[in-house]
Formats: sequence, structure tokens, C-alpha cells
Amino acid sequence: MTAAELGTGTQLAFAVRLGHISERQLGIALSEAVANLQISELDRQYARLLTNDRLARLAQFGLRAETFFPCVAVLTEQPYLLAYYRLLYGFSQKSFFRKFGAFKAMEEKGRLTARARAGLAGLCVELCDSGWPLLANLPSVSLQMIRDLQLLTLGPQLRGGLLNEIGKAAAEMVLQRIRAAVSDDAVISSSAASLVLQNSSGRRVTVAFSSDPDIAISEELSASVINKLAIEIKGGTDVSNIHNRLGEAEKSHQKARAKGFTEFWTIKNAVVDLAVAARESPTTNLFFDLSTIIDPSDREWIRFRDELTARLGVPASSVTA
Repeated sequence: MTAAELGTGTQLAFAVRLGHISERQLGIALSEAVANLQISELDRQYARLLTNDRLARLAQFGLRAETFFPCVAVLTEQPYLLAYYRLLYGFSQKSFFRKFGAFKAMEEKGRLTARARAGLAGLCVELCDSGWPLLANLPSVSLQMIRDLQLLTLGPQLRGGLLNEIGKAAAEMVLQRIRAAVSDDAVISSSAASLVLQNSSGRRVTVAFSSDPDIAISEELSASVINKLAIEIKGGTDVSNIHNRLGEAEKSHQKARAKGFTEFWTIKNAVVDLAVAARESPTTNLFFDLSTIIDPSDREWIRFRDELTARLGVPASSVTA
């Protein structure tokens, strides 16, 4: 694995994860939350929460209060936005939740517990006090500057969980490629976690994230559901560890076989000889490289698409999908 390939794999993982975080915890999510609230109520809360000098400082840069400071209304409407302010103020997850552990479910699950709800007003006061020195000393503030500061905090957080992030991102990329492989005409529904299709026999086929296997493909019969294809994904790029990863894939495939799956694929992200891979995971029917199936111009992508749609019983998308 070259340095370029390693870097690309890491950045792809970060890009996928950043996309999800942006939709849920950064500026996009804040705009959506505010759109659901009464501006008069927001103004009322911030008038009580912030002193005139803080409001004036924001007005100097043409920014509304919620872009820099939290309030109860915003965090109640979208609890995930706790991360927006934590990242802006530069708190790591570890240091922040050591003190504010009661609010952890807000950032991680978007859930406002009864205990968190009771302490939310006090939390907002503390966070506003923490954010004020930053606002007061920045030479200028803009929405782009706010995002830049958030990303500076987010970067080490993502890198610290690199292996998990690569694994999650690899699974998400594979599901995206499965979606790209099938014709739109076959799609009943599609989400970030699953894909429901109608095959040529008129039956529903579900493609979904799972656990042992990573992605499970099943088909609905009139009175039952049959497990068909199990896909294991090993997104790590470390060649020295690929043997262990393939061994893990083999164990997962054996568990999937016990659940009734009849075919087994392994998608890897490290270069390894196919003969070696087959020895490490003899249950695997087909191996694919992640770096090739995400490239629409690669012939391995064509092979993946054609093999997949043949198993699913659905028409394939265009070659350049």
C-alpha cells in the first residue's frame, strides 16, 4: 500500500463521516433547527441569556446569537447541536463530557433525557460564558470562521477514532456503490442504512447494514424471508494486519452461514494476493477491492455491479454510474 493510497483511504473515511456530522451537528443542522422555531422566542431567550456587549459583538459581524451561543430552544429542537457549540469552543469530547456527562446522549444519540432537560438552562449559561472570551478576542467572525474553528476541533476527534471511522465509512461507501449498481426502476426505497428493491420475480429484496455480516441481503417470500448474500467489509489499509482482518471476515461468514446465508463476499481495502486471501477466508466466494469498486471507470466496478445485480435479480445501472 503506497503512501498515496493510504492517504486517500483515510481522507475518504473522513469525508464520509464529515458529511454526516455536517448534516446533523454543524451549520446545516443549525439552520434547519432555527427554521422550525419562532424567531421571537429565540430573541427572547438570548436577551435573557446574553449581556448587551455580547449581542453587540455579534451584531458587529452581522451574525445572529444562535450562530455562536446555545440556548434552550435550539438544543431542545435539535439535541445533536450540542456538538456544534462544543466543537466551536474547542472542547474535546473527553474533557467536555468528563464534566457534562449528563448531556452525552444529546450529542451521540440526539436524545434529551429528563436529567439533561432539567440541567439544560444551566448548561447554556456555562457554555455562553465559555464562548464569550473566544468571541471577544477574535479579530473578525463569520460563518466560515465558525466552521473552520469547528473543523479544527473535529479533526483530532476523527483521527483519534481512525480505525472505527474507516470501518464505518467503508461500509457506507459499499452501500452507496450497491445503490449505484442497480437501476432506479428497481428501487422501492433508499436510506443511509438500507435499500429495498423489487426483483424480476416481483419480490422484495432488502440490502441493509447488519452485524455478522456487515451488509445482509435478504429476499421476502410469501410466508418467509430468506437470507441470501452476506458481505463483510474490511476497510483498513494496513497490509501487515490484513491476515487478521481476513480471519475476522471468515468468522463472520461462518456465523452468517449458520443464519442461513448461502453466498459470501469479502470487500477489502488492502492489497493482498487472492490466493492468500482465499486461504485466510475459504468461505468467501468472491473478493473485491474497495478502491476499485468506488471507481466507476475501473473494470472491477463493472464486475461488482454485474455479479451483484445477477444475485439480486434486478437490472443493472449504466456502466458509468
